[in-house]
Amino acid sequence: MRMYPIDEIADALKREEGYVPHCYICTAGAHTVGYGRNIDADGGIGISEDEADHLLRNDIDRTIKECQQWAWFDDLDPARQSVVVQLCFQLGRPRLSQFKRMLAALSQQPPDLIAAANELLDSQFANQVPARAARLAEQMVS
Repeated sequence: MRMYPIDEIADALKREEGYVPHCYICTAGAHTVGYGRNIDADGGIGISEDEADHLLRNDIDRTIKECQQWAWFDDLDPARQSVVVQLCFQLGRPRLSQFKRMLAALSQQPPDLIAAANELLDSQFANQVPARAARLAEQMVS
């Protein structure tokens, strides 16, 4: 099997392309990210499902760390932790922090899961994505 100088090529491309963490329009007019990855819908390669899964898992790890800033989070069982992480992923921690009554219900010992679910259902989030909110509220109480 032929070996290619992958590390050398990667170093050269990193120098030439430069790293950009957000989508930008390159000199050819294509949506681009990272080290020159063309993700444009018209002619770009986008990202593979494996790459998307890798990004998702990194985002979940980051989101769990954000949720652990609430002292009560690690005391929740895995099903309720999952609900909080999913909400934090979707909304971002700053917006989820505005769910004060829901978070207060979860911080009680033991957590008031019915109140937390009801507060979730009585939110703008639930108005925007009612089926998703209903699934998460059901997971909160069951």
